Amino acid sequence: MIKKHLVHLCLSAVCASALWGCGGSGDSLSTTTATTQDQTITSNTNEEGSPDDQSVTSPFNSFDSVSSVTLSADGPNAGLSAYDLIENVFAAGSIEAPDMYPTDHTEAVHIVEDSDNIVGPHFVFLAHKVLDFNKGVESDRQRNEIKTYDKSPTALKGYQGETMQFSWKFKISNELELSKKFSHFFQLKAKNFSQDNSNGNDDQPMITLSGVDKDSTGNELQVRYSKGFNADGTSTSDIYLIKADWSSITDEWLNITVQATFAEEGAFYMQISRMQDNAILVDINEPVIDMWRGVSSEDFVRPKWGIYRSLADGDSLRSEEEQVRFADFVVEKGTTGN
Repeated sequence: MIKKHLVHLCLSAVCASALWGCGGSGDSLSTTTATTQDQTITSNTNEEGSPDDQSVTSPFNSFDSVSSVTLSADGPNAGLSAYDLIENVFAAGSIEAPDMYPTDHTEAVHIVEDSDNIVGPHFVFLAHKVLDFNKGVESDRQRNEIKTYDKSPTALKGYQGETMQFSWKFKISNELELSKKFSHFFQLKAKNFSQDNSNGNDDQPMITLSGVDKDSTGNELQVRYSKGFNADGTSTSDIYLIKADWSSITDEWLNITVQATFAEEGAFYMQISRMQDNAILVDINEPVIDMWRGVSSEDFVRPKWGIYRSLADGDSLRSEEEQVRFADFVVEKGTTGN
C-alpha cells in the first residue's frame, strides 16, 4: 500500500483557495497545506499503511447495476479506428481532439490505439505543447478529451437522484511534465441548460482528477471538488478530496472506479488501485456531498476523460509528445443498498 503523502479531506473540514475555472479555466493552487481554523488534514491510512475502516466496508459492494455501457479499443491496425469506436458508443461529436477542429492541429491524429501484455488493446491520448490548441482556439490551455454530452445515449448521462459508476484503466508515464496550473485527466461536469447560477452551473467541473507541479513538494496528485458558482455569479472555493505523491500512480496500469449519487445530498466515492497487486492507492469516501447543479429535469452530469492542461507556464512542459493511456471505459447506472 503506497502511503506517501496520501491525504483525505472531509468536506466539512478543509477548503482550498478559489480556483475560478478549473476545467472551465484553472488558476494555480496554494502551495501550502490547507487548514480551516483548528482542523487539519488527516491521513487515510493507518500506521501500518492499510486502508482505514471505511475502505474495508466499500460502498462499491452495495451497487447493483441496472445498465452498463462499455467502450474498449480493438487494437492497432485492426477493426475500427479509435475515433469510430468512441463515437459509436458516446455519439458523434463526443471527441474534443485538436484534429477535430479546422483551426487546430489537424496534421496528427490525437487518439490512437496500442496494445500490451497487461491490458491488451487500449487508447493513447496524445498532447503536443506547441501545436495543440483548445477546441480550435489558441489560448493558455490545450485539450484532448472525450466526453458524454446531450447527444449521447441516456444510459451515459446522470440525472437527478440517479447513482452511477464510472470505471476505467489508466496509465501515465512519470516522464510526463505537469503544469504548475492544472493538468486534468478526468472530470465530472454538470450540464445546466439554464445557466442562471441558482444552483451552481456547468462552467466548473464538480470533480477533477488532476496532476500539478508543486515547486515546494514536487508533483502532486489531486482530486478536487467544486460547488460551482454562487447565485451572484462569483466562483466558490475548490476543496481537495485527496492530495498524494504523483509518483505513487505513475508507470503502472491502474484501475479507477468512481461512484456518484447525483443529488443535493448525494455521495461521491473514488478508488484507485494498482493492477499489478490490487493495492489500493487512493480511497475517497464522501457519503454526504452536494453532487447536483441542475434546476430542471433536462439537466444532467457527464464524464470526460483525456488530457486538458494549462500552457500558462509552458516553459515547465516538455516539447516532446506526451502520452496518456486509457482502457475499458465502463459507465453504469444502478441502485445501492443504502
